[in-house]
Amino acid sequence: MPPAHRPLLLRALWCVAGTVLLAAGACAQEAPGSALPSPATATAPLAPVGSTGPESPAPAVTWDQRIKRIANDFLGTRYRLGGISQTTGLDCSGLIKQIWQRLGLVELPHQAANMAKMGVPVQLGDIQVGDLIFFNTTGKQNSHVGVYVGNGRFIHASSVLKKVTENALSESYYQKTFNGIRRITGFGNAADAPVVAE
Repeated sequence: MPPAHRPLLLRALWCVAGTVLLAAGACAQEAPGSALPSPATATAPLAPVGSTGPESPAPAVTWDQRIKRIANDFLGTRYRLGGISQTTGLDCSGLIKQIWQRLGLVELPHQAANMAKMGVPVQLGDIQVGDLIFFNTTGKQNSHVGVYVGNGRFIHASSVLKKVTENALSESYYQKTFNGIRRITGFGNAADAPVVAE
């Protein structure tokens, strides 16, 4: 190698060595047992747009989403006449009581006919998520109840299917047995409910 090129080669080697040492120093800071910067001085990397990681607050959950999520948690629960427990089984009004309890709403009676006396009547065209839908399934008015979850569907504890299930209001059986809709008013009313973070 000509003597004129030696200083350039030495500079290049020093640059490479310096880069390696800097990289090794950065890795050593992250090694297990090494001291990490204090939370006061540490800066968290920016999260990608739309991220819901620990750096950003949880997105707000709407009332509709909350009702649907809670009602969906009961799907598949065994049916039991008079039941009020997700563990041992639920009947239709027991299911509604449990959903309302998890939502922190007013205490409801454990009988569909008594629930039908609460709140205000709602026309089918004005139905909202969380409204209670009543049916005559035993030859008696308001003998069955479910909760509306949107898109023409409701969740209820079916004595025929022996479990909590979801059905469409458009199904002929439910059209024939339909009695009406009630919106339970008072504390936690769906219409007045705030958006909550979960």
